Amino acid sequence: MRASFSDTEARLELSFVLQSIGYGLFGLFVAFLLKLVLPVALLQPAWQLKLANALRTTALFPLLGAVLLLLAQLFRFQSTRMADQVQWMRRLAFLAAIGFLLLIPLQTHAGLKLLDDGNSVELRAMRQVKQVAEEIRLAKSEAAMKRAISQLPGAPTQIQGAFTKPLDQVRAVVLDQLQPQIQRADYRLSEMRKLRLQGGLLGWITDGLAALALAVCFAAIGQLKSGGSSLLLHVLLLPDFLRFRQGQGRRSRQQVDAAWLSSLQDDEEDPGSPGPGQPPL
Repeated sequence: MRASFSDTEARLELSFVLQSIGYGLFGLFVAFLLKLVLPVALLQPAWQLKLANALRTTALFPLLGAVLLLLAQLFRFQSTRMADQVQWMRRLAFLAAIGFLLLIPLQTHAGLKLLDDGNSVELRAMRQVKQVAEEIRLAKSEAAMKRAISQLPGAPTQIQGAFTKPLDQVRAVVLDQLQPQIQRADYRLSEMRKLRLQGGLLGWITDGLAALALAVCFAAIGQLKSGGSSLLLHVLLLPDFLRFRQGQGRRSRQQVDAAWLSSLQDDEEDPGSPGPGQPPL
């Protein structure tokens, strides 16, 4: 009798330890997540990517905590309070699975937006240089030429003194030096776009696979109501459920068709003939 009581105590103690560690892991998840995502900037793509990265890197804490709570319930399965806590945890895991699925398009959109913003900055600088080159080409006076040249990156804001050569020669010299630089910058910008897109595509694929794997893990635990199947089992068994329902529909139609055929056969019999089980007149 004493050995049985000691075994029960050991089970309760182990359940309490697993439950405490599980809640501790949930606390670590919240603390690390807040540290990584604060301050909040919902509309900025950089913050959205930071949030996605924080969720992926810290998701193992609540996932392991949920598993520990499920194990703790095995050693204290008669506790209704424990069962309620586990059920709330499984509901949160259900929402977490859907959240990680939604995280895939969110982080992809944020990455594309951030890539476009980076390209836009360099594209604006390139357009500015081209606009200055156009102003140099159209300058009709020395003052207009000096004003246009001063807008070039690295040029002095004010050009002192007068030109020693005619305006057309100055224009030709400046444009001859400027055009090769514009062409090299265009080529460099194009190559940089390709490299950024390739690097971004690889990152989006790996991050998407990580989010999908976490969604599957949480779906294996997630459950909306007590006694039901988890989200993952519900998704995996859905084709079997549909086949089962279709089979039921076929069987019910066969029964109706058989009954309808029997009624037709009964109607086609001679009204004066004896029915089944009746003696002849």
